[in-house]
Amino acid sequence: MKSVFALDVGTRKVAGLIGTFEDEVLTVVDYEFMEHPVRSMLDGQIHDIKNVARIVEKVKKNLENRNDITLEDVAVAVAGRFLKTQIVEASTKLPNGLVDERVLKELEARALAEVSFSDDSGARLYCAGYSVLEYKLDGLWIKNPLGHRGDELYTKLIVAMLPNQVIDAMISALHLAGLRCSFLTLEPMAALEVALPDELRFLNIALVDIGAGTSDIAIAKAGTVLGYDMVALAGDEITEAIAKHYLLDFKTAELLKRNIESMQSIEVKNLTGETIIVERSQLDKIIEPIVTQIADSIAQRIEALNLGKPSAVLLVGGGAKLSLLREKLAEVLKLPKERVALKSVEEFDRIKSLKEGFVGSEFVTLAGIAYMKVKELGSIYDVVRLNGEDVRLLKFNRAPTVLQLLTQSGYSIRDLIGEVRPSFVYTLNGEPKLVQGMVRKKYRVKVNGKECALHETLKTGDEVEVESLEGEALESLRLKDLVKPVRVFLNGNEIFEILPTVLVNGENVTDLERLVNDGDKIEVKWPKKEEVEQLLNERVGFIRCTVDDQPTVLPKFKLILQRVEETQEGLFYRFEGTEMKVKDLLSQPQSVTVKFNGRQIEITQKNHTVLVDGEYVSSDKALSDGMKIQMPRFAPIVADVLASVEIDTRNLRDYKIKLNGREASFVDPVTEGDEVEFIASSKVLHETKGASEPSGE
Repeated sequence: MKSVFALDVGTRKVAGLIGTFEDEVLTVVDYEFMEHPVRSMLDGQIHDIKNVARIVEKVKKNLENRNDITLEDVAVAVAGRFLKTQIVEASTKLPNGLVDERVLKELEARALAEVSFSDDSGARLYCAGYSVLEYKLDGLWIKNPLGHRGDELYTKLIVAMLPNQVIDAMISALHLAGLRCSFLTLEPMAALEVALPDELRFLNIALVDIGAGTSDIAIAKAGTVLGYDMVALAGDEITEAIAKHYLLDFKTAELLKRNIESMQSIEVKNLTGETIIVERSQLDKIIEPIVTQIADSIAQRIEALNLGKPSAVLLVGGGAKLSLLREKLAEVLKLPKERVALKSVEEFDRIKSLKEGFVGSEFVTLAGIAYMKVKELGSIYDVVRLNGEDVRLLKFNRAPTVLQLLTQSGYSIRDLIGEVRPSFVYTLNGEPKLVQGMVRKKYRVKVNGKECALHETLKTGDEVEVESLEGEALESLRLKDLVKPVRVFLNGNEIFEILPTVLVNGENVTDLERLVNDGDKIEVKWPKKEEVEQLLNERVGFIRCTVDDQPTVLPKFKLILQRVEETQEGLFYRFEGTEMKVKDLLSQPQSVTVKFNGRQIEITQKNHTVLVDGEYVSSDKALSDGMKIQMPRFAPIVADVLASVEIDTRNLRDYKIKLNGREASFVDPVTEGDEVEFIASSKVLHETKGASEPSGE
């Protein structure tokens, strides 16, 4: 499945789509369009590059944000302003007899080589695209020769040529918006591709793309494209006529023109503040002269190119929505009204949209640009800039490479590949390492600002720079290339970095600029985790305090090693640390085991009261320099033993406590292994109860 990003940079708006292509169907995943806030384009040509780039960038960013992608390459089309067409032809022998893709592309390239890239005045022209007029195999017409066999193949092409300034302005605007032009074609070629597929081109059909600035024309007849033309009149002329008559600003006049089709009357305010009610019938009379002029101009170009009137006219583009224009065009061409039809993008089986709203005649050209890009139709040239100068590259059956560009431009392959230095071997921590031969190059090559390999492929719009390396020494392998630092982080912040110990041939080396030589035995000793942790504690500092009257030095942080990462930039130790608190000094609860009435009882420390600077504090208190801390002591007494058992006191008349056979009190201390007896007498009269263990029930 192929993906595509396409833009239709029009006189009034910029529209973009991202889509996928599979099984000959273009699926629109998302689209976006915005109008130019000021008139940055006139008659389909960019006049204000920065303003156009600003709108293109907004469309791009909206699509990127909604779809969580990065868009870099874009397919675009240009209007046919100052369009010139050339007919070129070529033939080739078929040594193997079979016509394949390579043969077709080479034949078309041979024909394109006959194109003149300047007009009669000497102005430079750019090939914006081409269409195949016909193929002949062994002198006989054939619609598609691919896969056929014969001796000789012939083709005739119609090539669309535009002034370089038109193309340069488009590529510059895209570049300012952070985009590279990966595909470029002519707007009527794009519209024709989706509106009139090959199987319908046996009909004599004129396709007219009426935008705001130009009306672009394509003619299909007898199974092929007959030609392309344009009229420098379109929707903006109608808007200007409305603005002049009612004294409106251009934006208000444009809204009036767009909405009058669906409303019988509209209320607007002119530049003096006067409220005007415009009736549709009145508006039709006002715009009828300019609409008639546009229809006449389009009809004249169609009949001149077609050598007569066509069977039907298909209209696309936003300017074609005006019904009066369609009626006038039918009238001038003497065609039935139904033979001049408005086509919308949702009518075409080859275009589907996953997002609602992608409907109307204004999106046909945009869909056609995307469709031509994924099919790689009609553009055999890639235009790149080499050190600021345009260079045209023939793609043939694959994308051109940097090497192809440079050799075509006169660079020596030997200078580009460079001089090789022999390989050598060293050992790193006992493992043999091979260093491939080093290369002395005469040039450094960059594509779009990044150094590249000579086999890297190029696309239209790529910027190639060749930098001389005369006088530069061969790059050498140094110890610093092998020995990366240990970088230590605490809570996400880098605290310090250190270098491991390096031995070369048994000797300690601190100068990492030292060259690595053939046969060197290099040993790198990395610090252990405990060493790194100790260094980290030293860097962040210690706390000095007294604990139970003893001077004590403690780390400021309680450290936990989260992970160790080995990267190209070094060995990363990432620690998480929390401030040391009083509770971090507390030991595990202590206990003693004694016998109580013959059975063993464990007494556990429960009191964790800590005295800091003479006051009892929470164990969550952070440690700080100079604190005087008294830790809780575990000194169990008889009462702690009695508290750990259940004694039924309801019928208790009297009792005795013995510790190791001697009478004791509640506060007598107990130690490990002591025996405690609790001897009770009951309140029941006339009954004497001997010493026994109280019931726990």
